[in-house]
Amino acid sequence: MDSKIFLDKLKAHAGKVAILTGAGVSTPSGIPDFRSPNGIYSKYDPEELFGLDNFLSHPSYFYKFAADNIFTMKDAKPNVVHHMVAKLESLHLINGVITQNIDMLHKKAGSVNLAEVHGSIEKGHCLRCGRVYSLDEMYNLTSNSPDKVARCECGGIIKPDIIFFGEPLSESEIEKAYAMIESSTLIVAMGTSLAVYPVASFPQIVLRNKGELVIVNMGATQLDSEASLIFKVPLEHFAQEVLSLLAYTRPALDSK
Repeated sequence: MDSKIFLDKLKAHAGKVAILTGAGVSTPSGIPDFRSPNGIYSKYDPEELFGLDNFLSHPSYFYKFAADNIFTMKDAKPNVVHHMVAKLESLHLINGVITQNIDMLHKKAGSVNLAEVHGSIEKGHCLRCGRVYSLDEMYNLTSNSPDKVARCECGGIIKPDIIFFGEPLSESEIEKAYAMIESSTLIVAMGTSLAVYPVASFPQIVLRNKGELVIVNMGATQLDSEASLIFKVPLEHFAQEVLSLLAYTRPALDSK
């Protein structure tokens, strides 16, 4: 049973496990992915869509896309995978979550030690005066704007706090991620092809420190050959199995 093998591996490294998640974790919640054959980047040029220079010169291009594909994340609900990850943290089997996703779903599910290395759609800020805006405020401003661009009352463009191409990653989030990685002897990559750097280098750091890598992903990744275990299974089914087994073994876990 895949879930038992997985949990046995986590227990062997209990408290020294980092979970790394990508878009595949959130697609069951209706969040579109980016790099699959039918993903967003098959329909949009990524540099035009998320290039910082293009956003600054033509913000309407991003905002028209965001109205249907980004701001709708405000209504998305965590799925069983997010809940499984949060449960593993509450049981002290993992020490935290590093996510490439911007959709807030790990936070909604209850994950506490969370590094959102590509930012989050939860807030944005005015590029002129720095005023902070909530997701709902950005959504409302976009909906009511003639050109569908969210602008501050000072006239500045509001930029969601997600990382655009050409923009440095958040120093605080990266520091949290590295702290998790350096204290981990096992990293579990879930729903990610491990194709985007620097995030794709995180498992390599654990491996260089003589740790292990476990991959849970339907497709191949660039580090399959380095993994101790690979589960090529639908994430929802896998997570449900893990939660069911956790419920069955909870008394034993609590007694440790």
